[in-house]
Amino acid sequence: MAEKKDRKVTWAKLRKWFSLKKLNRKYDFSMTHDETGQSMLKFRLNLLNLIWVILGVALLLIVITSIIIAFTPLREYIPGYTDTNLNREVYQLNLRADSLEKEMRKKDIYFQNLQKIVSGYDFAADSTLASLNIYEPLPQSVTDTITLHKSVQDSLLRVEYEAQSQYNLFGDDQLPPTKPSSLVKSFFVPLNGSVITAFNADEGHFGVDIATDGDQIINATLDGTVVFSTWSINNGYCIGIQHEDSYFSVYKHNSTLLKKEGDYVKAGEAIAILGRSGGTEAFEHLHFELWHNGVPLNPEEYMTLSQSNMK
Repeated sequence: MAEKKDRKVTWAKLRKWFSLKKLNRKYDFSMTHDETGQSMLKFRLNLLNLIWVILGVALLLIVITSIIIAFTPLREYIPGYTDTNLNREVYQLNLRADSLEKEMRKKDIYFQNLQKIVSGYDFAADSTLASLNIYEPLPQSVTDTITLHKSVQDSLLRVEYEAQSQYNLFGDDQLPPTKPSSLVKSFFVPLNGSVITAFNADEGHFGVDIATDGDQIINATLDGTVVFSTWSINNGYCIGIQHEDSYFSVYKHNSTLLKKEGDYVKAGEAIAILGRSGGTEAFEHLHFELWHNGVPLNPEEYMTLSQSNMK
């Protein structure tokens, strides 16, 4: 009985609290200064108006959030949303890739048919090929009948070309000329000293030996890229540089190398230090070689080097 009375009292209090009179009762809300006590803000609301204000603010926040998600790029940061332009770009890229693939297939078939024409097949003699599309592969019955024929002139030309380019170290695009090109005219002296052994290709000495006093710097004769920087028993510390216009320079018997393979150097830049490395060298000197298209050149014809009485 007591529990039933308590429940009735509780419901009665709730009904009294949420009665229309309670909801319409006015309440004053004011904001005052903490130190002076002066009223800063004052307004009057009832509970019903307060509930409507809270619901309105919540609805406004929901609308603003929906607009941000729907019409601004911020939605991309929300898991599950992606950029709408991304699907369009992927679709366009797929179309382009498909078109390129078709065009490449047509080109391949076109060149294959050209190769068959060059090989000597007589298409005019076959009336069944009159309606063939040049971008379609030839029938199996046609390709099986194609045979290659080499003329005597073609064979002689191949033998002559292979013989000329067999020892070309700089590619097949050009043969070694009798004289170097005039595109490069200015050479930097690799070492200021005296020539103690001159150039003599007949005796296998494809460069000049330059000697000087003290630990001197070896300089690059032209702009270029270091293709090898190594040590060997006969040449010691040796460095080679590939230059423009098919020029190539070699610097041997150094004590220290300052550049490594793949480095790009400018004309006059230090690349090594003078030394006497190598098994047979008795004194410090630089063995300098200059090549063009695989042909050794006399460096004294391209730069000023002083002579010495030493042998």
